[in-house]
This record gives sequence, C-alpha cells and structure tokens, in this order.
Amino acid sequence: MQEVIFEKGIKHTAHGLNFYLSYFDDIARVLPRDEFCFVVGGWVRDRLLGEPVGYHIDVDLLVSCDPTKVARDFANLVGGAYFEFEKKGLLIKRPTIATVILRLPPYKYRFDFAQIKGKDLEKALIEDLLSRDFTANAMAVSIDDVLSIGAKQTIIYDPAKGIEDLERGLLRPVSLKNLEDDPVRMLRGFRLSVEKDLSLTEDFYDFVKRKGHLIKKAPAERITLELLKILRHRRSGKVIRDLYNHGILEAIFPEIEKLREVNFQGDHHLYPLDEHTLRVVESIDQVIQERERYLDADLLKEFGSMHVHGEFSDIELLKLSALFHDIAKPHTFELKNGKVTFYNHDKLGASIVRDIGKRLKWGDDATEFVSKIVEHHLRPFYLRESLKKGQLTDRGKAKFWRECSDIAAHLFLHAIADAIGSGDSKEEIDDLLKTIKELVRYKRERYDKLPTKALLSGREIMDILGIPEGPMVGYVKRALEEAQIEGAVRTKEEAIEFVKNITFPAQS
Repeated sequence: MQEVIFEKGIKHTAHGLNFYLSYFDDIARVLPRDEFCFVVGGWVRDRLLGEPVGYHIDVDLLVSCDPTKVARDFANLVGGAYFEFEKKGLLIKRPTIATVILRLPPYKYRFDFAQIKGKDLEKALIEDLLSRDFTANAMAVSIDDVLSIGAKQTIIYDPAKGIEDLERGLLRPVSLKNLEDDPVRMLRGFRLSVEKDLSLTEDFYDFVKRKGHLIKKAPAERITLELLKILRHRRSGKVIRDLYNHGILEAIFPEIEKLREVNFQGDHHLYPLDEHTLRVVESIDQVIQERERYLDADLLKEFGSMHVHGEFSDIELLKLSALFHDIAKPHTFELKNGKVTFYNHDKLGASIVRDIGKRLKWGDDATEFVSKIVEHHLRPFYLRESLKKGQLTDRGKAKFWRECSDIAAHLFLHAIADAIGSGDSKEEIDDLLKTIKELVRYKRERYDKLPTKALLSGREIMDILGIPEGPMVGYVKRALEEAQIEGAVRTKEEAIEFVKNITFPAQS
C-alpha cells in the first residue's frame, strides 16, 4: 500500500505522482476551461495497492461536461478509436459511456468517460462513488491535483472507506442494493478477488447465494465484456471455478449444468466431466503462459493478434474454447459393450457453441473461432494415435494443415491443456508433443513448398473431361489438390494425366 495520510471525514491525501499517467496531460488539454475531471475506480485502487501498470491499462473518468466531446477530442489527439454505449435502466447514474481504445503493442489502453452532474460538484461526486460496486473502487482523485505542482498533497475522495478495506485485504460491496441494481458486478467481484488477492466479504457471498439468478437479466454484451476480462487474467481458471462453485456460471450458461451428470468418462479420464473441464481451463492458463516452451516462434507469430471487442484477442477465445470443448458430452453419452463413448460430441459441441455465442453476442468472428476449436479439438489426439501406430501419412498431415492452419497453434495448446486436465501420463503427453513436432516439421519441410491451389482450373477440368459445371468438377479439383499435396502430381502435364484417369464415385 502507498503511504496515505488519513484525515477526518471522507478525504485522505497522498502523493499525486502515485496516480500520474502521461495521457492525463492530453485529457487536461482537451477538457474545456472551468470544467472538472476525476479519475475514479480501478486506477486509483491499483496505485494505492502499489501494483505495476501492466500491459492492459483501464482508466475510468468522470467529467463535469459532455463526456462524448471530451472523449472524441482525446481520441483525435492521441490517435485512439472512439465508441460509445448506453446503459439502460432508471437507476443508472452514468447512462452514456464514451470510450477511447488505444493500442500501442504490447500496451492496450481503455479510457471510459462518463458525466457527473450537480450544482454541488463535490456532493455529486460523493453520491456517484457511493453508487459504485465495491469500496475499493469507490475512490477518486482530481486530474488537476495529479498534474499540479503541489501534487504531493493530492486529495483522495473515499466516502465508502475503501482504503481501510484495502488495508485489511477485503473486497467489500459498497451496498448490496448496488449489486442488485447491476448484477454484472457479481462477476466483477469474483474477478477482482483473484486479480487483486482480496477476500470477498460474507455479505457478498450471501447475496450471491440469494440473488445470483439476477445475472440472467443482465445485458448479454456486458456479461460477455466482464467474462472476457476474467479470461484475460493469468489465473482465469480460478475465477471460473469460483463462478461454477457458486452457481453463477450455470446461471449464465445453462448448458454447463449438464456437465454434472457425467461422473464417469471412461478409463482414460481420471475425473468427472465438470472437474475435468475446470482443470482444462486452469491448465490452459499455465500452458498459454509457457507457450514458447511447447511451440516454435514461427507458429506463434500470429498468436494473440486477433482483435475481439476492441481490447481482447484470440487468447481469451482459446480459454473460452477450453470451457466449452466437451459441452456436448452429456448429449452424446452412450454405454456400448461396457465402454463409454461420446461419438460426435466435437461436432455437436461446435453447434452448441454457435448458439451460445449468438445468445451472448460474442460477435460472428469470435463465435466461429471458438466453434472451430471445439469442433477440431480431438484432432491432435487422433493424430497422436496414428503416429504411435506408425499410420500417420503425409496425406493425414496435409489434411490437418489444410483444414486447421488458422487455428493450429490454438489447437496444439488446447490439446496439451486437455491432456493435463485428463490426467494423461507423462508418456502420453510426450507422445502428444512428438506429434505436434512432427506436424510442424512436415509443414516446414513439405507442406509450405506445395502448390497452394490446384494446377488446373474448373474450366480446364470441364474441357479435359467434357463434363458440364457441377459437383463432379469440385470432386475432381479436390482429388487433384490432394494428389498435389501427396506429391503424386507436381506439374500441369501430370495434372492433366491425373484428371484423364480419375475414377468417379459410383452413383447411388
């Protein structure tokens, strides 16, 4: 904790440089004369805790004027992306949020501007702080104080005694009514508890037990945003487990409830389905952090580059895939000759994920990305078995790269986490790593040097065979591409000869 001087009432003082960020100078530059701006919430909390700034910087600001104009001017000044959204509800004190996103890899900045209204500005500020979620987030400092020459005496507004709770290591709701007014704050509580290593108070847990179902009424977009913030953290698996244990995860995703029904997954799995799923999510946190240990730099060069909801990436989506990779197992469970099977749970799971993504408004690209990983999550294991039996052919390797090259790194990392979460032996995990190494070797030495498309066009195939446009042309073209990949066809002349001698499938 930073040194804070306690005074009577709701104000404390601390050295202003604790709260300084260079972009505050730019905000002050675009703020109209005689208007005020306060930095509130997480930025103040984290500086008091003495936390490093990190790569993901979120700053909440209250201004006494139109927040959209200040935010637009700020975005134009620093070259950030601007957007705004409306919070709905009669009790919402800050209905319009103007946001600026700034990406300066590896740093990502998010500035949220809202308006504070009232003739007595200090009174309005205190009322605003007391309407917030947790006491640790109900503190504010004035930008003028932070930037002034006398910044060493910056005033901290702390009407909910957040500093006192931070000193005691507590994350306490400002009031339970505030949680009820905005149920998404329950998700935030579980996240912040793990992120900041703070203990949630008993009244919070009691509220979740009684009112956890209220999360179902929260806007899908806000649930998704908070979920992505959870998944961005290096210990997201711990938060997901907490949400599951307290019934919140199932309230958001009713599909999760059925995981409890599968207590035995067969001899290969040590754990019931729900425990396995949670362990995979926890394992993928660690696997992602250690990804350079498992995968070549070339395979990882695009990893984390996908933009999702402005400030997130495919890394969060990979963790989301881990949560849902076996979501269809309860629907495909069968016992045949004493053996447990889950045939096609990967394909059905992909379909379920598409429904979830649509309902929670993940966005088309994010939904398809998660769905594709779920659909193909078993392929590294199938290929592992083929390699162990000496049956992994160039055709099988090429088929993998042709169909999964865009998510290969994600599938490999997911498979490693899945194996760890299944309780695989060291030998089995080593075999999986050997399979990945072999696939990467084949790609580098063979696949990347193959023609990227068929040596003959559809029109040329039609002319050679004297057939009309239709499905047979596609069949021939795919067969030709596979022959090229296998090395059986290397030139256009060989392609023409291959097409002339192709055997068509029997018509039923």
